[in-house]
Amino acid sequence: MTNGNDDDEISLNETLATLTLVLKKKQQALEEREIALEKATATLNRDRSEVFGDKAGSDVLHLNIGGDRMAVLRRTLTSVEGSMLASRFSGRWDESLEKDKEGNFFIDQPVELFRPMINYLRAKACETDLAPPIKSPHLKDYESRQDFYRLVEYFGMTPGIYPTVIELHRGEPGSAEIGSFPDCYVKCNEWSTFTCQTLGHKREITSFEVVLGNVERMQIGWINESRYVENLSNDNRNGVGEEENSVALDCCRGGLLVQGEYTNLEGLSIGTGSVIRCEQKGHRWMVDGKIVVSSIASDEVRHFENSFLPPTGHVNNGEEDKIIPCFSGKGVSIIFECILFCATF
Repeated sequence: MTNGNDDDEISLNETLATLTLVLKKKQQALEEREIALEKATATLNRDRSEVFGDKAGSDVLHLNIGGDRMAVLRRTLTSVEGSMLASRFSGRWDESLEKDKEGNFFIDQPVELFRPMINYLRAKACETDLAPPIKSPHLKDYESRQDFYRLVEYFGMTPGIYPTVIELHRGEPGSAEIGSFPDCYVKCNEWSTFTCQTLGHKREITSFEVVLGNVERMQIGWINESRYVENLSNDNRNGVGEEENSVALDCCRGGLLVQGEYTNLEGLSIGTGSVIRCEQKGHRWMVDGKIVVSSIASDEVRHFENSFLPPTGHVNNGEEDKIIPCFSGKGVSIIFECILFCATF
């Protein structure tokens, strides 16, 4: 006869054995499901490739650029996500694209304009932290430069060839998450100020757009960079528009801030999902496609005296004043899209 302790031990061992068996069966079932999922994913990718025509990025494409031949990797042509060039050479449209008599893809553009764009993309593909930063193409001849801008814009390549970046200007570095192109956004759990800067080129941002998520005390505008930094106060609660040499739309109060002076814009309503567009370096603001305030005389809206902007070509400490986008706020989802309208120079 066994005692009670022996019975308990036998019962425990049986339970453990049963649980071990159950866990093994569950693990086996999970492994089988994982294998089935991998097979389904592979089939889906294969079917998608057959339907949409997507091809490998390692494909070497032979191009005829206005009569000059060029060989380019497909992944080079498709490296700027969302561009017309990436869509055209994704592989979906290979059969319908124009070709010369030898089967080379034909692009009816001057090679002296197309080649700098491709060479820049090639350089970006082998970019490293230890190498010098890559600069955007800058054609010396004025007319050629304007033609190059048009070509880059036509192919939807402006954000890739002339990039912009969002930088934390004032706030705790660990409190902000910043996304780069093609997903430009800011998420911050502390009230902070950010700027938008050009990267590797000197084309100026003259307009930009912000789509608001769940934000607090959002202020969107411009700063005169060097003067703003020189005269910045010690009050970390001040945002763009509240400091000297800055101007901003105050999305919380519904008004305009010009170097600390607030003007209420009656009836202005801004909330989650609102699209704020700032044009011409602080001359005009639009909310959801409607002009709400402007310093431009021809705009039939509330006008303001733009004391923020210096005279054109004004020099400060040997350098011309640089007006750049700036915004302050707090929120878990501040979605930021910079639209690059650039001065011709």
